[in-house]
Amino acid sequence: MYDGEAGSTPVLVVLINNQDDWRRVVQEGWYRIPLRRAPRPVAAAYLAFYQTRVFGADAFHVRYYARALRYQIRTRAEILPGEPAHPHAHELYYRIALGPMQELERPIPSRRLRRITFIPTTLGQLHEAAEINDLWRGEAADGVVQELFYGASVKARRHLEIGERGRHYTTALKTTPALRRSAGAAGFETRLAGVLSPRIEATRQ
Repeated sequence: MYDGEAGSTPVLVVLINNQDDWRRVVQEGWYRIPLRRAPRPVAAAYLAFYQTRVFGADAFHVRYYARALRYQIRTRAEILPGEPAHPHAHELYYRIALGPMQELERPIPSRRLRRITFIPTTLGQLHEAAEINDLWRGEAADGVVQELFYGASVKARRHLEIGERGRHYTTALKTTPALRRSAGAAGFETRLAGVLSPRIEATRQ
Protein backbone atom coordinates (compact mmCIF):
# COMPACT_ATOMS: atom_id res chain seq x y z
CA MET A 1 0.00 0.00 0.00
CA TYR A 2 1.14 3.55 -0.73
CA ASP A 3 -0.46 6.14 1.54
CA GLY A 4 -3.54 3.98 1.70
CA GLU A 5 -3.69 3.27 -2.03
CA ALA A 6 -3.22 0.03 -3.91
CA GLY A 7 -0.04 -0.58 -5.83
CA SER A 8 -2.17 -1.18 -8.93
CA THR A 9 -3.36 2.44 -9.02
CA PRO A 10 -2.70 3.71 -12.57
CA VAL A 11 0.04 6.28 -13.17
CA LEU A 12 0.99 8.01 -16.41
CA VAL A 13 4.63 9.09 -16.78
CA VAL A 14 4.76 12.24 -18.91
CA LEU A 15 7.51 14.38 -20.40
CA ILE A 16 8.72 17.73 -19.03
CA ASN A 17 11.21 19.31 -21.43
CA ASN A 18 11.12 23.02 -20.58
CA GLN A 19 11.11 25.29 -17.56
CA ASP A 20 7.86 27.07 -18.42
CA ASP A 21 5.83 23.85 -18.33
CA TRP A 22 7.56 22.83 -15.12
CA ARG A 23 6.69 26.19 -13.53
CA ARG A 24 3.04 25.63 -14.43
CA VAL A 25 3.15 22.18 -12.86
CA VAL A 26 4.83 23.29 -9.64
CA GLN A 27 3.45 26.79 -9.12
CA GLU A 28 0.09 26.71 -10.88
CA GLY A 29 -0.76 23.03 -10.41
CA TRP A 30 -1.62 21.88 -13.92
CA TYR A 31 -0.17 20.02 -16.91
CA ARG A 32 -1.17 20.00 -20.57
CA ILE A 33 -1.18 17.28 -23.23
CA PRO A 34 -2.13 17.90 -26.88
CA LEU A 35 -5.26 15.88 -27.53
CA ARG A 36 -3.90 14.53 -30.82
CA ARG A 37 -0.86 13.03 -29.04
CA ALA A 38 -2.47 11.81 -25.85
CA PRO A 39 -3.50 8.29 -24.88
CA ARG A 40 -7.27 8.33 -25.38
CA PRO A 41 -8.69 8.89 -22.93
CA VAL A 42 -5.99 9.93 -20.52
CA ALA A 43 -6.75 7.71 -17.54
CA ALA A 44 -4.47 7.89 -14.55
CA ALA A 45 -4.85 8.67 -10.88
CA TYR A 46 -1.37 10.23 -10.88
CA LEU A 47 1.02 11.89 -13.29
CA ALA A 48 4.76 11.32 -12.85
CA PHE A 49 7.28 13.56 -14.58
CA TYR A 50 10.28 12.54 -16.68
CA GLN A 51 12.61 15.54 -16.92
CA THR A 52 15.00 16.16 -19.79
CA ARG A 53 18.45 17.68 -20.19
CA VAL A 54 17.46 21.24 -19.26
CA PHE A 55 16.88 20.20 -15.62
CA GLY A 56 20.50 19.67 -14.65
CA ALA A 57 20.85 17.17 -11.79
CA ASP A 58 17.24 16.03 -12.28
CA ALA A 59 17.74 15.36 -16.00
CA PHE A 60 16.70 11.94 -17.32
CA HIS A 61 15.00 11.03 -14.04
CA VAL A 62 11.50 10.55 -12.72
CA ARG A 63 11.66 12.22 -9.30
CA TYR A 64 8.30 13.90 -8.82
CA TYR A 65 4.67 12.91 -9.15
CA ALA A 66 1.26 14.38 -8.31
CA ARG A 67 -2.35 13.28 -8.12
CA ALA A 68 -4.51 14.08 -11.14
CA LEU A 69 -7.53 15.91 -9.73
CA ARG A 70 -9.49 16.91 -12.81
CA TYR A 71 -9.29 16.51 -16.58
CA GLN A 72 -10.63 19.23 -18.85
CA ILE A 73 -10.44 19.81 -22.59
CA ARG A 74 -9.64 23.34 -23.69
CA THR A 75 -8.01 25.01 -26.65
CA ARG A 76 -4.41 26.08 -26.27
CA ALA A 77 -5.53 29.71 -26.43
CA GLU A 78 -7.83 29.13 -23.46
CA ILE A 79 -5.20 27.57 -21.26
CA LEU A 80 -2.39 29.89 -22.41
CA PRO A 81 -4.21 33.18 -23.09
CA GLY A 82 -0.94 35.07 -23.25
CA GLU A 83 -0.01 33.30 -26.50
CA PRO A 84 -3.03 33.94 -28.79
CA ALA A 85 -0.92 34.01 -31.98
CA HIS A 86 0.70 30.61 -31.42
CA PRO A 87 0.36 28.29 -34.48
CA HIS A 88 -1.48 25.73 -32.33
CA ALA A 89 -3.67 28.25 -30.50
CA HIS A 90 -6.90 26.57 -31.64
CA GLU A 91 -5.83 22.97 -31.06
CA LEU A 92 -7.45 21.01 -28.24
CA TYR A 93 -5.47 20.06 -25.15
CA TYR A 94 -6.07 18.14 -21.97
CA ARG A 95 -5.64 20.48 -19.03
CA ILE A 96 -5.00 18.27 -16.01
CA ALA A 97 -5.36 19.87 -12.58
CA LEU A 98 -2.85 18.46 -10.10
CA GLY A 99 -2.60 18.00 -6.37
CA PRO A 100 0.51 18.79 -4.31
CA MET A 101 3.83 17.67 -5.74
CA GLN A 102 5.31 14.55 -4.14
CA GLU A 103 8.89 13.30 -4.34
CA LEU A 104 9.90 9.68 -4.70
CA GLU A 105 12.22 8.31 -2.04
CA ARG A 106 14.30 6.83 -4.86
CA PRO A 107 14.30 8.90 -8.06
CA ILE A 108 14.12 6.69 -11.14
CA PRO A 109 17.01 7.24 -13.59
CA SER A 110 17.18 6.41 -17.26
CA ARG A 111 20.37 4.36 -17.68
CA ARG A 112 20.57 5.40 -21.32
CA LEU A 113 19.48 8.64 -22.94
CA ARG A 114 15.93 8.18 -24.18
CA ARG A 115 13.17 10.16 -25.78
CA ILE A 116 10.08 9.15 -23.86
CA THR A 117 6.53 10.08 -24.83
CA PHE A 118 4.23 8.34 -22.32
CA ILE A 119 4.65 5.38 -19.99
CA PRO A 120 1.46 3.95 -18.45
CA THR A 121 2.51 2.22 -15.25
CA THR A 122 1.27 1.65 -11.69
CA LEU A 123 1.85 3.29 -8.34
CA GLY A 124 3.59 0.17 -7.10
CA GLN A 125 6.02 0.09 -10.01
CA LEU A 126 6.65 3.82 -9.63
CA HIS A 127 7.78 3.34 -6.02
CA GLU A 128 9.72 0.14 -6.63
CA ALA A 129 11.50 0.88 -9.92
CA ALA A 130 15.30 1.16 -9.84
CA GLU A 131 15.44 2.53 -13.40
CA ILE A 132 13.07 3.55 -16.19
CA ASN A 133 12.91 0.05 -17.70
CA ASP A 134 11.44 -1.22 -14.42
CA LEU A 135 8.30 0.81 -15.04
CA TRP A 136 7.47 -2.09 -17.32
CA ARG A 137 8.98 -5.53 -17.09
CA GLY A 138 8.71 -7.23 -20.44
CA GLU A 139 5.56 -9.09 -21.35
CA ALA A 140 4.57 -9.49 -17.69
CA ALA A 141 4.36 -5.74 -17.21
CA ASP A 142 2.48 -5.33 -20.49
CA GLY A 143 -0.09 -7.76 -19.17
CA VAL A 144 -0.43 -6.01 -15.82
CA VAL A 145 -0.92 -2.56 -17.32
CA GLN A 146 -3.19 -3.74 -20.12
CA GLU A 147 -5.33 -5.79 -17.74
CA LEU A 148 -5.58 -2.86 -15.33
CA PHE A 149 -6.79 -0.41 -17.96
CA TYR A 150 -8.98 -3.04 -19.65
CA GLY A 151 -10.69 -3.81 -16.35
CA ALA A 152 -11.37 -0.11 -15.94
CA SER A 153 -12.97 0.00 -19.42
CA VAL A 154 -10.23 2.27 -20.72
CA LYS A 155 -8.27 2.02 -23.94
CA ALA A 156 -4.59 2.01 -22.96
CA ARG A 157 -1.50 2.60 -25.04
CA ARG A 158 2.20 2.52 -24.22
CA HIS A 159 4.49 4.42 -26.56
CA LEU A 160 8.23 4.56 -26.09
CA GLU A 161 10.55 6.11 -28.63
CA ILE A 162 14.23 5.30 -28.10
CA GLY A 163 17.12 6.77 -30.02
CA GLU A 164 20.46 4.97 -29.99
CA ARG A 165 23.31 5.13 -32.52
CA GLY A 166 21.25 6.98 -35.09
CA ARG A 167 18.36 4.51 -34.95
CA HIS A 168 14.90 5.07 -33.55
CA TYR A 169 12.57 2.42 -32.22
CA THR A 170 8.90 2.67 -31.35
CA THR A 171 6.96 0.16 -29.29
CA ALA A 172 3.23 0.26 -28.65
CA LEU A 173 0.97 -1.57 -26.22
CA LYS A 174 -2.14 -3.20 -27.68
CA THR A 175 -5.33 -1.23 -27.20
CA THR A 176 -8.56 -2.67 -25.83
CA PRO A 177 -11.90 -2.44 -27.58
CA ALA A 178 -13.70 -1.50 -24.37
CA LEU A 179 -13.88 2.19 -25.15
CA ARG A 180 -13.93 3.02 -28.86
CA ARG A 181 -14.81 6.64 -28.55
CA SER A 182 -12.70 9.34 -26.99
CA ALA A 183 -14.45 10.13 -23.73
CA GLY A 184 -12.73 13.45 -23.37
CA ALA A 185 -13.24 14.72 -26.91
CA ALA A 186 -16.93 13.89 -26.77
CA GLY A 187 -17.34 15.53 -23.40
CA PHE A 188 -18.42 12.41 -21.54
CA GLU A 189 -17.54 11.62 -17.96
CA THR A 190 -15.20 8.66 -17.58
CA ARG A 191 -15.27 6.65 -14.38
CA LEU A 192 -12.72 3.94 -13.75
CA ALA A 193 -14.11 1.09 -11.74
CA GLY A 194 -12.95 1.63 -8.17
CA VAL A 195 -9.77 3.39 -9.27
CA LEU A 196 -10.37 6.90 -10.53
CA SER A 197 -13.34 9.11 -11.23
CA PRO A 198 -12.09 12.18 -13.09
CA ARG A 199 -14.56 14.50 -14.74
CA ILE A 200 -13.54 15.22 -18.29
CA GLU A 201 -15.11 18.34 -19.73
CA ALA A 202 -15.07 19.66 -23.29
CA THR A 203 -15.70 23.23 -24.32
CA ARG A 204 -16.48 23.77 -27.97
CA GLN A 205 -18.14 27.01 -28.99
